[in-house]
Amino acid sequence: MKSRAALLLLLLSLQICSAAQQEFISHDFSRVDSFVTSIKYQDDFSKLINDLTQPFPDDIDKIRAIFRWITNNISFDYRFVNQGRELNKPDCFGENDCPEQMMQWENNYLRKILRTQKAIAEGYSKLFKKMCDFCYIQCEAIPGYARTKPYQVGNNMGVNHWWDAVLIDRTWYYLDPTWAAGYCTEDEETGMLLRYVKDYKEYYWLQTFEPFSRNHYPQNGKWVEKPSITKEQFFNRPHYFSVETLANIREHTPLTGVIKLKKGDSIHFDFDYEKDIGLIQVNSNIFRNPPLWTTINTGRRKTKLVRDTWAEKKQQYILFTRNGNNYQFDFVVKDNSLYYLELVFDYKPAIRYRVRVEN
Repeated sequence: MKSRAALLLLLLSLQICSAAQQEFISHDFSRVDSFVTSIKYQDDFSKLINDLTQPFPDDIDKIRAIFRWITNNISFDYRFVNQGRELNKPDCFGENDCPEQMMQWENNYLRKILRTQKAIAEGYSKLFKKMCDFCYIQCEAIPGYARTKPYQVGNNMGVNHWWDAVLIDRTWYYLDPTWAAGYCTEDEETGMLLRYVKDYKEYYWLQTFEPFSRNHYPQNGKWVEKPSITKEQFFNRPHYFSVETLANIREHTPLTGVIKLKKGDSIHFDFDYEKDIGLIQVNSNIFRNPPLWTTINTGRRKTKLVRDTWAEKKQQYILFTRNGNNYQFDFVVKDNSLYYLELVFDYKPAIRYRVRVEN
């Protein structure tokens, strides 16, 4: 009876959280988003916060104003990352005045961010928290693990990212101003970041723990909510290629991104997807569908993207069943050297799994 009561309580709490988040999603922030574009930093932190939030009596609008101002105005400092540098924090561990030193360092660092309009993830996160603190909004900056690459499935990593949590109506919601603001292009051979592109992603605004933990996991266990996953389970989760996939995928099987099986076994894929999928393909280290589009020269220094008729004939598709938003299909493992599987929805890479074929 106790376990049944606990399950009912969990389901009720999830429904309440879902309803609250749905309210945020349907909330019209257009006035806030438009207003914050007119606010400039004038070397006065207090004035900036007041100008941003004073017109809005509700905390949710104040949080939105802070979030959208940061994502609009702060760019990722990719050159700092390329140089392999770290933030020059006070080396004061164990000293009596260490908290004061750290506070002074942070205040100076945040002023530098506002002056240069550049930051790394820790700076985005701490700036957001400091601005919320000025509005008496309970907020925490969270260090942890973030996964961005397909090869990270099944591999451990060190702490490499920061994000935030805000308390709204006794529930913690998670947001990532760094990833919401934009992304960096990257040299595939060297791994060096080439340039920063502003590209706002609404997905990283006020998420509950479950969807957020698909690619974020906190260093401090106090932020691991129930139903919880372990750090190992997080490292073993699939890789999601895009925000479009993250925003549309719901419950799916297999949930783990590391699949162990034998040659001849069948993998059953079963998932709910909010957006219509017309075609499903599977790429792997054994076979990859060739790109459908190619670039041709049309004149001096002019190129054009055209559909490759040869590649079109080489495409392989998966037969699947669909019932509403639910999609299902089976994939038979025919090769011992299979290393990964990549689901492709309508020619866009969606989810990557790591495969271990055992003898």
